[in-house]
Amino acid sequence: MTVDPDVTRGVMNQLLYPIDGAPDLSDATAARLVDNMIDGQVYSTVVADFAAAIDQVLRDGALHPQTAAISGRYSEAELLEFLRRVAQRLAERKPWPPPLFTKLDVAEWPSFGDATVLGRIDRPMHAVKGAIKHQFDAVPAGDGKLPVLILQLRTGEAVAVMGSVDPRATSFVLLYRGQDDPAEVLAHFRELTRFRPGDIVAV
Repeated sequence: MTVDPDVTRGVMNQLLYPIDGAPDLSDATAARLVDNMIDGQVYSTVVADFAAAIDQVLRDGALHPQTAAISGRYSEAELLEFLRRVAQRLAERKPWPPPLFTKLDVAEWPSFGDATVLGRIDRPMHAVKGAIKHQFDAVPAGDGKLPVLILQLRTGEAVAVMGSVDPRATSFVLLYRGQDDPAEVLAHFRELTRFRPGDIVAV
């Protein structure tokens, strides 16, 4: 399948923009890049689109001149060789798992009206957003706005992170709608966010 050249250029620009900050173009760097593409925590582009763009570049045997010029540290030949190894690792990781977190439409918020309270997250807003890499929505709550983030976890469960109408608050409530064991869902959330054990208190 041929990918539109402008799409390929845009995707590759996104992928390689920070490449000069990498320690090197080793296999370890390729593996970290593949992890980032699959986990969906660093890039807005999904892994399948990255893979298609990389395959197109390798078929063409060249980067778009704008993309090649992004790096002041590595030659086009070095970048292409690196991308060959990235493509190999992407192929080895198939079938790709879902991203760690997929943001769901805030219109689903009413479905959490009778949700199970899994726990309290004792972290400030910036730390929660930093762990999840998605922005909160704001839903009306009396005279204020309630920060809400509805997510599907990689493990399949749908949860909601609910803040407070008080912008000074530094804790959030984790809600779950579903029939799975709440303790297991909470454990999945802890693992995916990599919060410390004390950051999330079971309720």
